[in-house]
Amino acid sequence: MKKIKIKKSENADTRSAKGNVTKEDLLNNSLSHIQDVKNVGYLFSELLKEQVEKHDYTKIQDIDMFYKDFASGLQGKEFKSLPWYQKHLTERHHLNDRCPEDVNLIDVLEMVIDCSVAGLARSGNIFPIKIDNEILQKAIENTKQMIIDNVEVEE
Repeated sequence: MKKIKIKKSENADTRSAKGNVTKEDLLNNSLSHIQDVKNVGYLFSELLKEQVEKHDYTKIQDIDMFYKDFASGLQGKEFKSLPWYQKHLTERHHLNDRCPEDVNLIDVLEMVIDCSVAGLARSGNIFPIKIDNEILQKAIENTKQMIIDNVEVEE
């Protein structure tokens, strides 16, 4: 992936500004920062689009196994213990059942979207969405690292 180039904007913040900052410096550094945030945001919106394009692919790819286990679940078998569900857990957004080591906020968003849409469409109710704080903190750190890995600061 090509790195996103961002410009130094140390004069857009009192904590990093050096010397006498003019209003023009502040404006230019602020405009630069705003554009940099947009560019990184666009990258993440593309990554989210790519991920949701593959959402629940195991339901389609393995429809025969899914249907068999679904029917068994309707007959009282523990659905989450059946083979298809175990395969389904390889999808990144099942954070409470099998969280990937490199979990990120895209995975969190997909899970929230999935749970909300499923609840509304299936019963009209969204069950509480709970994600362990440790998973959320790891997702934040991994997302921050993704930004570091994909950004290059220019003078």
